[in-house]
Amino acid sequence: MATSYRVETLAELRDDSRALLQGAIDVHVHASPDPYAERRMDARSLVYAAREAGLAALVLKSHEYPTQPLAWALDQEVEGITIYGAIALDHSVGGLNPDALDAALRIGTRVVWWPTFDSAWSRDTFGRWHAKADSIRVLDERGVLVPVCHTLLDLMAEHGATLCSGHLDPAETLALVTESRRRGIRSIVSHATSFHIPLEVQQALTERGAFIEQCSVNSFREGGDDYFASVASEVRAVGPEHVVLSTDLGQAANPAPPVGFGSWIERFLDAGFTTDEVRRMVQENPAAALD
Repeated sequence: MATSYRVETLAELRDDSRALLQGAIDVHVHASPDPYAERRMDARSLVYAAREAGLAALVLKSHEYPTQPLAWALDQEVEGITIYGAIALDHSVGGLNPDALDAALRIGTRVVWWPTFDSAWSRDTFGRWHAKADSIRVLDERGVLVPVCHTLLDLMAEHGATLCSGHLDPAETLALVTESRRRGIRSIVSHATSFHIPLEVQQALTERGAFIEQCSVNSFREGGDDYFASVASEVRAVGPEHVVLSTDLGQAANPAPPVGFGSWIERFLDAGFTTDEVRRMVQENPAAALD
């Protein structure tokens, strides 16, 4: 009989997955307020639920607005867990906008997602999101990073921020991570399997010091078992020492993110990954990625 990983409460998780949630870090999670999507819970409820589950830290993500002010307020309010703010360089903040990034970094933003739904690759794959402006590309017609990217990377290096590749295509991701490595910037390749980053590119990215992120959200959709099988195969190929497991959860129809994180952990344990390997992917590697 197939194992069901659809659970709704922490009590439904096994002891081994609950133990690995203690000290885990979810580097990719959504909450309300959100201008377009219905979310499972608001940011305050999410933080309290994550603390109850034993998580050490969360990174609050929005495609539309910088989350650092919200993260700062919740970090002051809630003891026992660290809340990190982020910015996504989509059109709602001006796209590849050094002024928006500079302001966000100056108030403590630690994570920078490069274009997500407004990237050219994402538009071509999923269609236009909400912005009406043209799609964003980080490479010019010669395959070279456009000049503003260097300004943005310089700002990130100055403030010690972590780069997440967002929804860029494989060539853009490789060029961006290569240049970020030259500046000593830590990087995470966002949801690598679900965004079709070829295995050979993932391996090239790890050689440049990047962590490969694998999110649980698609495991709760149709075809979730097949998706997990692809993820597990790619994790084995690149090595758990290079992988960060996260959720990308927060959607109204999906489990609460801390519970979904526990389910994601259980899948890897059941697939034969050792406790130490899973601990590295949910605790040690995310901590290294966030410094």
